Amino acid sequence: MKIKPWVMGLVIFIFIFGGVSLSAAMNLWRTTSSKIPAKYKQGEFAGSYNPADIRGSYTFGDVSRLFIIPLEDLGKGFGLNDVKNLASVQIKELETRYENLKTSGVEIGTDSVRMFVALYKGLPYTINDSSYLLGPAVDILKTQGNLTDEQSKYLDNHLVELSQIKTTTLNNNTIKTNEQEYEKIVKGKTTFKEVLDWGLYKKDIEEVLGKKMPNPLMTIRDFCTNEGMEFSVIKKALQEKIDNLK
Repeated sequence: MKIKPWVMGLVIFIFIFGGVSLSAAMNLWRTTSSKIPAKYKQGEFAGSYNPADIRGSYTFGDVSRLFIIPLEDLGKGFGLNDVKNLASVQIKELETRYENLKTSGVEIGTDSVRMFVALYKGLPYTINDSSYLLGPAVDILKTQGNLTDEQSKYLDNHLVELSQIKTTTLNNNTIKTNEQEYEKIVKGKTTFKEVLDWGLYKKDIEEVLGKKMPNPLMTIRDFCTNEGMEFSVIKKALQEKIDNLK
């Protein structure tokens, strides 16, 4: 049986466009990006995007657009001022940039972005105790004025000073890396992590403090201030131990 050309053309037309219509009806056909986070289903923020659903595959451009946060604030907050095209950088690339922090049990990554966005917008969010932010991000959040006292205190104890980090290039977009050589001298901005890196053991530090060592990324001065201890005394004792390592 010979099929006429016009009949074959009609069959092909129905096959192609009928398939598209069926896919659309079944929500299988997408013509736009699927990078749309889930929304809050109830409460004061019902209908708003939930930052807890931000994925590592999202770019900073996606986050800026979806949550209406200036790209400049995101770049400054995550120490990416040296990146040429921030809008194209994926969130998951932060883990590569700050991979050197992982040896201290600290990670700046997707969870950090979720927390930053939630606190920036004053949205409900369950903070993961392992989530950290860079100093500039904390400064921005405090300026926004949406933090509770509890959140502010949490951030003070989960803060990483950008000047203390050796970064890794991102997606060939980074102009330069932030590398810093350290003198083994205890100063006001010296953290417990630095002292550990210089060779002291945790038990050595706790022997000087007379109590358990706090978050390694906390500065020794801030710890002394919080605990009502004399910084100069602790500084001198730690410095003596460090000097004896040489």
